[in-house]
Amino acid sequence: MRQQLIDLNEIQKIDLEIREIEKSRTDSTDGLRKHEAKIAEVKGELRTLVEQREVMMRETKTLEGTVHAESLKIKKWEIRLNDIRNQREYLALSREVEGGKRANRDADEKILELMTQREELDKKIEALSDKLAEEEVDYDSAKAAADKATREVQEHLNGLTKRRNGLAGKIPKPLFKKYEMVRQKRFGVGLVTVADGCCQGCNMKLPPQLYNILQRGDSIEQCPSCHRIIYWEPNGTADKPAGKGAEASP
Repeated sequence: MRQQLIDLNEIQKIDLEIREIEKSRTDSTDGLRKHEAKIAEVKGELRTLVEQREVMMRETKTLEGTVHAESLKIKKWEIRLNDIRNQREYLALSREVEGGKRANRDADEKILELMTQREELDKKIEALSDKLAEEEVDYDSAKAAADKATREVQEHLNGLTKRRNGLAGKIPKPLFKKYEMVRQKRFGVGLVTVADGCCQGCNMKLPPQLYNILQRGDSIEQCPSCHRIIYWEPNGTADKPAGKGAEASP
């Protein structure tokens, strides 16, 4: 009976170590996801700026085409002015020429304004492109480190699992099944020691009769409060399973 509890305690230590490893692996995955989210964010910003630049270029091209077409009309009108003898017709066409020139001046100003805006946009695009490149380098580095760590951790987990399976084979199936059931319900801790008459899982005082039974060590008992499997150390020390997960919990 004593050896079964010793083996079960070793399994508990392995389970807690596996839990810590899995948590660490989850943290690593979360870190990569943050990198991916940042890259996606920068790409989105960059895509928006590039689209804005394309809109500006199309608008500039349209304005330049309008100015060119208007300039051709103005030249034709100015040639016609030399041949017109009717004052009324002359004044009307002159107004058309001035209106065309005014429209071209406005268009030229708009083109210049768009060029200035595009230059500022180009600077932002360049800065964001550099930022994206840096983020991708950081991600690649983090990914490589995470992949290496994952391989090493998996090898360690395989070793722990093999050792756990070996120990589990020495424990009666009903006892192991009970341990697994309690462990799943009690934050990963299914086995704890008793110290000063208290369960080290929930810190509740045990009935004196149960404490006396534990000291005899000839049966498997559970805490009446948290239902964890409990055992008593003959030397009086509370040798709780290794790992932070063995701390008292409801």
